[in-house]
Amino acid sequence: MPFDDLADESEETDPGDEALDELAGTLAGESSSDDESRANETETIEDNDESTYDSQTEPAFPTAKTQTQHSIYCLPETWDTIDGASGLLFEAEIMLRRDGYEAVQKRELHNALLQSAAQQLTAEDIADAFVTTREDRESGSLLDGES
Repeated sequence: MPFDDLADESEETDPGDEALDELAGTLAGESSSDDESRANETETIEDNDESTYDSQTEPAFPTAKTQTQHSIYCLPETWDTIDGASGLLFEAEIMLRRDGYEAVQKRELHNALLQSAAQQLTAEDIADAFVTTREDRESGSLLDGES
């Protein structure tokens, strides 16, 4: 079926998320029982006052597909640098968790990456990177198995 890859995040979880959660808890010196009790406290607080937003424990924006989901296309090497096992977003997530932020979502990290790029890069920077990729392609395929 078309758009199967756009399944709701609640239906699919990234297998690496659980390992990342455990690693982040280990780095912060927390146990999983601490995480569970904190999650229960958060749920209780949310039940009592739904208008209170806690930036340390709650994501910045919902996963409503009609509002927030867009496709990002890049080469595998670029994606590994950004979102790979030791990529920029992994390092940023570890830093955020060490600073006490919970429930760090990929969508928030992707948004932060794009915001940072938009603030730091110029159209000329993007055009230069585009030309470099095109020139790299002249010397051969940039994708494995491409003929």
